[in-house]
Amino acid sequence: MVAPTWKSLAYACTLLVAATIAYLVFHVPFQVGDNLVPLLQLEADSAWHLFSSSLASAGFMRPMTLVTSKLVFETGRFFGGHYFLVYRLVHSVVVILLLTSMVKLLRVNSLLTFVLAMLAVGTLIGFYPFHEAVHETELNIKLIMATTCMMSVVVAASPRRWWSDAAVIALAVYAMFANELGLLVWVALVAAYLAGFRGVSVRALGIVTAVLGLYFYLRFVRFDVGAPGLTERSSGYGFSMRDPPELIAMFGAHPLPFYAYNVAASALTVLASEPRGGVFVFVRDLLTGRPTIGMCINVISSSLTTIVMVWYAVRRCGAWITGELTHDDRLFVVAAAVIAANAVISFPYAKDVTMSPAAAFYPLAMFAALRWLVEEFANRRAPLWGAVLVYALVAAISVGWTIRAFSLYVDMRRAAYKAQSDWVTVYRVLDEQHVDLPTASQQQLVAQLRAQMLGMTVPKVYLDPKWLGSALDPLH
Repeated sequence: MVAPTWKSLAYACTLLVAATIAYLVFHVPFQVGDNLVPLLQLEADSAWHLFSSSLASAGFMRPMTLVTSKLVFETGRFFGGHYFLVYRLVHSVVVILLLTSMVKLLRVNSLLTFVLAMLAVGTLIGFYPFHEAVHETELNIKLIMATTCMMSVVVAASPRRWWSDAAVIALAVYAMFANELGLLVWVALVAAYLAGFRGVSVRALGIVTAVLGLYFYLRFVRFDVGAPGLTERSSGYGFSMRDPPELIAMFGAHPLPFYAYNVAASALTVLASEPRGGVFVFVRDLLTGRPTIGMCINVISSSLTTIVMVWYAVRRCGAWITGELTHDDRLFVVAAAVIAANAVISFPYAKDVTMSPAAAFYPLAMFAALRWLVEEFANRRAPLWGAVLVYALVAAISVGWTIRAFSLYVDMRRAAYKAQSDWVTVYRVLDEQHVDLPTASQQQLVAQLRAQMLGMTVPKVYLDPKWLGSALDPLH
């Protein structure tokens, strides 16, 4: 009998983690606020109308999101109205693809790389942007965007096959016209090529660049969709959330400072886990003496990890300049490019979930930096105090992110309870939002979903000990 390799063991553990997330996903009811109205729209409109109307909307151009959701919705209708089952199956497949794609890029081949790969998986699921992406909407389009970016890099980092170019072109076209975050596929592919990955040809990169140009032409010239303005939604600034009227009063004449703040805040959300949604929650609560244990764990673990990543970049930049990049170096460069570009794309408003692609690539950079750190001190004679300091640092980072990984399960439990509670008063919510149900099919859809969601068994989170929320769910 052949003993399992570290690589196969890494995939097995990753699939086990993905299975537990899928289990949680199937126990979280649809959210009334983010799910019901879009589902009613899908029930009433044709795929073509959804596609064409999205091209003419102001501030956003996301036709493929609506078309994809319509396809999933109609699949649920075809299978006897099992909408929840079909959406959650798609959701689970996306989670599996994201996690396994990341592990494939890490090239696990030893005990050290196995341990660091599992830490990378824990880091991804410990990020709050990942939490929000997992249960944000019925289609989880932000999660899909992170996955398309990761899969594009997997193709670029693999030996070139006959289908490689076609695959990344298809991923790029779909992603760009599904969500603004899909533009990061182009960033990831270009960064991968410049870093030395040759799984995708220059011709394919040229085609993807042409598609990017077409996207900008359609968005800003042909259909004049433009970019989101200050009136689109609330956004964090400083120590509190600001409504659109406040943002207009503060930045209406000169929005550039606000946009610059959003870019910086979005980057820090990944690099330091602070601010959250543009609000410096930890700093605010620290000044008032009310920071929770969870807040401290989040900020400390992210800050320590980022410091190691900066140290790694400083130590390796000389080799990068001369073109002597290892596989880990290339992953680091691609991750840095995606994180930076993701922050720039988030300029209209600061929202944690918009940084989900950056949160997915951050563990790649962490893996490279920690592996270099451990191997550097293992391969040379360092003083005892130095070795103790290094391994204490690695241990602190590992423990912090492991605790944060468990926070996903606490967050999903709370999300399940809240989502089901909202279905109790769903008709009142629809009235408050001035949403009518003019057709019998829409009325039947609401009644059917309400019965299904209220019939689900969800955790009684009000019975959880208070310390659990303080340590693992810092904003509650």
